[in-house]
Parts: sequence; C-alpha cells; structure tokens
Amino acid sequence: MDERSALGELCGLLPDLRNRWSGARLALLEEGIDGLRTGTVSAVEVCARVGIPLPPVTRGTLPGAPSPNAYSPLPGLEPPRIPVSTYTCPRRQCGRREGRDADGRIPACVLFEEPLRLRPGATGDGG
Repeated sequence: MDERSALGELCGLLPDLRNRWSGARLALLEEGIDGLRTGTVSAVEVCARVGIPLPPVTRGTLPGAPSPNAYSPLPGLEPPRIPVSTYTCPRRQCGRREGRDADGRIPACVLFEEPLRLRPGATGDGG
C-alpha cells in the first residue's frame, strides 16, 4: 500500500483504535501520530510498528461496476442522482473521502485535528 492510502486508512481507524487500545500499544500509536504530524515518520511505518495490517494495492475493475452485458434502465426511469457532499483530507495528504454522518456532521481528520474540507463541485453516489 502506498503512503497516501496508508495515511487515509490510519486516519479513518484512529478514533476506534484510541478507544480500544491501552498501555504500551496505545503509547506506540500516539508516538507514531506525533511523528506523522512532525513529518519524521511515514504512515506505512506507523502501521507496521503497531501491527495494523494494510491491504495490498490491487488494480483492476472497480467493485460494483456493471458488467458490459448488464441491462440499463430506460431513459427517464433511472434513479435520480442526488448531489452528495464529499469531504477530503484538509492537507491533501491522503485519499480519504467521506460524506457527512447521519446527523449531518462534517467528518474530521483525527490525525491533524481538522475538519475535512469540502471537495468543490462534488456530487456522487454516497461517497
């Protein structure tokens, strides 16, 4: 996994890890977070040190992409596309993209303690 993807993965997992971990493992994680904030360590290194498995990067078709033989809805009968706000890394360092939560709150970058930024012109399928 590349650095950008690892940073996004770590940022998304961080709140849950802080709630579940304690002792030496949590201290090692917090040390790694401090290193990320100062730029002295990579997210890939932090994940390796604390034992967070990162999925390998695979290239290919997108999950859920329709097959070429799939039927398309008749024009005018397809479900409407509702604009969905997409928020991205405030420092443009990772590929994390999220929408608002069920209560309408803007997601936050826990790593750098900033709200994610609205991606201009973003519409999408939930994400």
